[in-house]
Formats: sequence, C-alpha cells, structure tokens
Amino acid sequence: MKKEQFYPLGIFLAAMLGGLVRYLVSTWLPASPDFPWGTLLVNYLGIFYLVYLVKGYLAYKGTSKGLVLALGTGFCGGLTTFSSLMLDAVKLLDTGRYLSLISYLLLSIGGGLLLAYILGRKKW
Repeated sequence: MKKEQFYPLGIFLAAMLGGLVRYLVSTWLPASPDFPWGTLLVNYLGIFYLVYLVKGYLAYKGTSKGLVLALGTGFCGGLTTFSSLMLDAVKLLDTGRYLSLISYLLLSIGGGLLLAYILGRKKW
C-alpha cells in the first residue's frame, strides 16, 4: 500500500483531536452572552498553529506531506470554526449587542488576517 492512501485516515484522526480541543476550550471558557471568547480563542489558536507551525516551520523543515495534511487540514480544520463564528455573530445581532458584534467581527476577521500576515512573514 502507498502511504498516500493513509492521508485521509490521518486527516480524520487529527480532525477528531482538533474538535475535541475546541470542545475542551469551550468548556474551559464558556460562552458569554456579551462576547464569544471561546470561538475567538480557538480561531486564533488555529491561525497560529496553521500559519506558524504547519505552513511555516514544518514545511520549511521538509516534514512529510501526510503530517502537514493531518495537522493543517485535519487538526486545524477541526479546531477552528467559521460556522460558530457566524452563529455567534447572528446571536449578537439578534440580541441587539451591536457594539459586541462589530468588535467580534473586527477581532475575528481583521485580527485573524493580521495575525496570519504577521506570522506568515517569518523567514525560516
């Protein structure tokens, strides 16, 4: 068997682990009706992990494609959550927390892009 045949299994197992970490963070940092700190934190952790470690350090060091796929697509995909970001935004909108909504979207999208840009500029 070729090692490429095991890539989906590695991605699947890593995604389960990423989802478990997201769940544990959400229980450690429960959702507030005023601001979804847990979702923001896991998305920032996912950005850091994907850009700095997986796409930066591991790719530079010549790590196997299977490991990079498992950690990048699997773990980071399971850890981060765009759907929860949008659900949290709609909840803030529905409850009239407009300042929290604007802050959340700016920190999530703008802050995430800025974090990815800064981390992505690191030269290995």
